[in-house]
Amino acid sequence: MLSAQCGVDADGIDAKPFWFRASDKSLLNGVAIGDGDTAVVLAHGYPSDLCSWLPYAKTLAARGYLALAFDFRGLGNSKVQFGERADRHDLDLEAAADQARKRGADRVFLIGGSYGGAAVLWAGAEMGDDLAGIVDLSGPTSLFNAVGLAPKITAPLLVVTSRHDSVVSPEDSRELVDAAGSEDKQVAIYPGGWHAQDLLYGAPYRDRVDALIMDFLERHSD
Repeated sequence: MLSAQCGVDADGIDAKPFWFRASDKSLLNGVAIGDGDTAVVLAHGYPSDLCSWLPYAKTLAARGYLALAFDFRGLGNSKVQFGERADRHDLDLEAAADQARKRGADRVFLIGGSYGGAAVLWAGAEMGDDLAGIVDLSGPTSLFNAVGLAPKITAPLLVVTSRHDSVVSPEDSRELVDAAGSEDKQVAIYPGGWHAQDLLYGAPYRDRVDALIMDFLERHSD
């Protein structure tokens, strides 16, 4: 039961829990919320789990999207891996996107916050045009050689952060977007120090951030 993992955060959410495997056989825990031919895979921060995305997953489902949240390997209810497999979170995201397609999605977006924001950039560099788009909320560019991989990102890219974010600077975010190979790419920098999902949940301009993301999803769902 989702409530056993997430407590009150799971209240009122019609979620379908499932297990799935990455290409290296790592066993992962996920939930699907809503239905639709456009899916949004949600990648959480570190240390955290899929529960952090449930409020936004519920919002996405109400708007006609299939939202898929999951636990990275070694976090939440996904099993710990060792050696070279320990941090292959790019494989987790690729497998989650495959799960979304198996559930009827024709288009898949990746959205990640903080550590998950950096991870969607890593996976996006490998998945290329298989993705409808990538949204990075405060992903540290110091992780996974994000700037070095950026030229390999070809899917539409939206990077959102705040001016005084504690883990990524506006200059870092601009450098990343400048380096990205995407034809459609944008960086949005808001005031204050709001980080990752807090840009959507707590920031005084959260409605503007939500509208920006929804516009991005809608434009690239055609």
